[in-house]
Amino acid sequence: MKKLIVSFVSVMVLFSTVYAATTCDEVATVNTSIESLNTTVTNQQALVSKLSDDIGIMSDRILVMADKIVATEQLLADTLLAITGTTTSASTGVVLSKPLDGSTQSKTVAPTMELSTASTTYLLYASTEPTFSAGNTISLYIESTESLSTSWTQVVNFAGTSTTIYIAVKSVDSNGKISSLSNGVKITLQ
Repeated sequence: MKKLIVSFVSVMVLFSTVYAATTCDEVATVNTSIESLNTTVTNQQALVSKLSDDIGIMSDRILVMADKIVATEQLLADTLLAITGTTTSASTGVVLSKPLDGSTQSKTVAPTMELSTASTTYLLYASTEPTFSAGNTISLYIESTESLSTSWTQVVNFAGTSTTIYIAVKSVDSNGKISSLSNGVKITLQ
């Protein structure tokens, strides 16, 4: 009986050693897989960080392009006046009496414009700030009420998500002379 128990114990020790070796191999495999996964995650984090930097650089370039587009639109408006035979020498001043400062205006319907001159042709300046700085202002050549209605969409699109826009005008008289910039009017878009 002692021989049988000793044999049984020997078999169990041998089986435990074989089982332990198999378990160690499996643990080593799991450790290798975890290290590989960790390396992959680290590489993905580096890639996401690089993409984030690239997106930031691209957005800066887009803003510079947008400023150049606005400046080009302003030059085009002035060039259009030169092509149509108007001159840039100043005539008398102009006052924008309508719409009223601080009024609310629909995004879909152009405002009624009243100028102190009899001219129905004018340059409409729209800006996101009251100083009408070059980078934040567009100018549109307006010949009639219909022209204003057509161009109003551009003003609203220029305002973007802002609910406030500032407008001013330069009138063009019958001799093609352009007035100085009128008073600015603050409009709330709805």
